[in-house]
Amino acid sequence: MHTFDVIVVCTVLVVVVVFAAILARQRQMLRTTGALPMALQRGQRWLYGVGRYQDGELRFYRALGWGTRPTRVLRRGQVEVLGRRAPLPAESKALPPTSIVVECRAEGETLAFAIGESAFTGFVSWLESSAPL
Repeated sequence: MHTFDVIVVCTVLVVVVVFAAILARQRQMLRTTGALPMALQRGQRWLYGVGRYQDGELRFYRALGWGTRPTRVLRRGQVEVLGRRAPLPAESKALPPTSIVVECRAEGETLAFAIGESAFTGFVSWLESSAPL
């Protein structure tokens, strides 16, 4: 076997192991209590990941990555839902047709994320269960 072949095989093996680790991380996160698949809008792009309710927060973790810190954190008492809608025609290729786009304001910033219908019901219940300010 030539040196070049060994390098190619090792590189492919490393890429496969890294990809498997990322998928295993995502699968494990979805299995935890309070986890839901969701997409967060950044500019015109949608970032796919896992949302997790924990300690009065909704934490968003990107799907492709192996970091342990959330990309975005929404604190229950600081989130105001501005509205909900179906995906726009321009978003229909990026989001499942059954998803709901939730537009909200959190900590002075307006943002949008997409979740399923039952996850939206859970999100609203989670917000309403917060203590009054």
